[in-house]
Amino acid sequence: MSDDKRAPRARVEAGDRGDAVEADAHIIDDEADARKKAPGASGGESFRDAGQAVSGWVSRTFPGHENAFWGGVAGLVIALLVFWVGVFRALAVAALVFIGVALGQVADGDPKIINLIRRFFTSNN
Repeated sequence: MSDDKRAPRARVEAGDRGDAVEADAHIIDDEADARKKAPGASGGESFRDAGQAVSGWVSRTFPGHENAFWGGVAGLVIALLVFWVGVFRALAVAALVFIGVALGQVADGDPKIINLIRRFFTSNN
């Protein structure tokens, strides 16, 4: 590459000594572009990173009370659902979610909800 087509060199002063280091700006840009184009850098990673950031924030902000926070978020979502679609539709959604969780537990091999229902309906003579 000829010198006239190269990106300008950045001059960075390091520390108190006033030492200057020159770096090629195009190398830094190329590394940033490579990270953007990396095969593993899909949208899923950004969602996972965001989820980890939110989880970390919740742990730092509400230490020892993370589940209470998420319960409050779930309550807010349920309240919005009730206001948005109505009580009976919200109950139908909740019942279907409950059934879905129960079926998922059966598929995982740990049917806690099914076992709870069985214990509730069996007689203890």
